[in-house]
Amino acid sequence: MNRLVLAVASIAALAVAVAIVSCKPAFKCSSLCAGVCVDHDSDPVNCGSCGNHCAGGDAGQPGICYQGRCVQSCDAPTQQCGGTCSDLKTDPLHCGVCTNSCNGGSCQDGDCDCPGGVVSCPIPGTTTNTCADLMTSPANCGGCGMACGRGFLCEEGVCSCPAPAAICAGRECVNKNNDPGNCGGCGVQCGADQACQNGACGCRPGLSRCVPFGGGPPYCADTTSDPANCGACGNACVAGSQICSAGACVPATQSCAVGTTLCGSACVNLHTSAEFCGNCMTSCQRDQLCVKRSDDTFGCGQYDVAIGCDSCPCTVCLNSGRACCPSGWAEGVVYCVRDGCPSN
Repeated sequence: MNRLVLAVASIAALAVAVAIVSCKPAFKCSSLCAGVCVDHDSDPVNCGSCGNHCAGGDAGQPGICYQGRCVQSCDAPTQQCGGTCSDLKTDPLHCGVCTNSCNGGSCQDGDCDCPGGVVSCPIPGTTTNTCADLMTSPANCGGCGMACGRGFLCEEGVCSCPAPAAICAGRECVNKNNDPGNCGGCGVQCGADQACQNGACGCRPGLSRCVPFGGGPPYCADTTSDPANCGACGNACVAGSQICSAGACVPATQSCAVGTTLCGSACVNLHTSAEFCGNCMTSCQRDQLCVKRSDDTFGCGQYDVAIGCDSCPCTVCLNSGRACCPSGWAEGVVYCVRDGCPSN
């Protein structure tokens, strides 16, 4: 079995990603939680403070955070918008409809009142509007409704894909050197146990490239915990009587080393493993990292190369509500990661 573990040495670089920076002015942000810009007044995952979850109501429904407190329901004239309560007549973050932000403007009777220097743009399918800087807004680049493709920046009213990024399929701006979904070429996808490094798919840091005895395709294994490759490729522990702990086959009656948990016959660090992230049942996909969340739990967070940024803080990440995390395997590359950054 392959053990997708990011080496501690590589993770250490990522852990510095919780940079103390100013949050995006277009929406209300009280602080950074696990590197993500949040509003403690309305975020049901960080209500009043980082990591304070509001309990959900019906199955599949989020809890409600209003004015920094968890509430059971919304009182008139407010209504539930996602995980908070909003007055659609006056709330600049939910103006006219729940999904509309005035982006720095005020909300007057359900319409955005835009300040100088920005333009009022209608929201398709609604009777309301939003405020947009046509010079910098990827959703309204050069004109209302003129949206740039995924990964593109809006510079001087023109959608741009700055080098070393390149355009794929005419609609995506990607970094082929570090994008696991476009590694070395458009549409070239790395495996879940791999990372894209210098345009080639290779084993994630901390994993070893193993070749099966007798031939066959190579695979990636964590020799510190994989009972089929314990300490070295092909070194198998005795099934049923041994487990793999810290790169050695030890009696199954022995406890795992401090900081690791027994998953099957493998002693795994659930805080760094991409195959066993947070628990023995959760495996991260090719475009995910095992991250530490604001409530100190661990889970898989999707990541994208931050086009146009080579260090943190990065406005691309902040503006998309994701954490800025320096790459653990590529110098000068940062990722925008959902929920937080990897931790050791």
